[in-house]
Amino acid sequence: MQKTKVTLIYWGLCLFVLLALIPWIFNPSLAIHSIQVLAIYGGIVVAFLGGIVWGWEGTQASSVNLWYAIGFSILGLGVALCSFINLSVSLILLILSLQAFLIFEKKHSEYFKSNIKYASARNLITNLVTICCITSIAFINNPYT
Repeated sequence: MQKTKVTLIYWGLCLFVLLALIPWIFNPSLAIHSIQVLAIYGGIVVAFLGGIVWGWEGTQASSVNLWYAIGFSILGLGVALCSFINLSVSLILLILSLQAFLIFEKKHSEYFKSNIKYASARNLITNLVTICCITSIAFINNPYT
C-alpha cells in the first residue's frame, strides 16, 4: 500500500509541473488559464488531503483533528475560488495551506511517522509543488510577458 501511495503522489506532481511549465512555453492567454487550473487543482488536492484525516484511526481520530480536516477542506475551496479573483493571492494561499497540512501531518499522523518513504515523498512533493507555485507567481509578475 505504501508503494502505491508514493507512486500516486509522484503522478499527482506531474500535473503541477506541466501546468507550471505551460506559461513559460506557450502564449500569455493560455498561460493565465494554465495557472488558474494549477490553483484550482491545488485547492482540490488540499481539500483531498483534509479528507484523508477522516480515515485516521485510534488516537489520531480525535474531534480536534476532524475539525482541522474540515478547515483544510474549506481552505482548499477558498484557494480554488480565490483563483477567479486574484491568482497570485490564490497561489500564496495554496503554498501556505500545503505547508500547513504537511506540518499538521508530521505532528499528528502515525502513518507519516512510521513510513519513511511516504514521509520523504510527501516532504519532497510539497516542496516541489511550492516551487511550481512560486514560478507561476513569477510569471504573473514578470514585466516582460
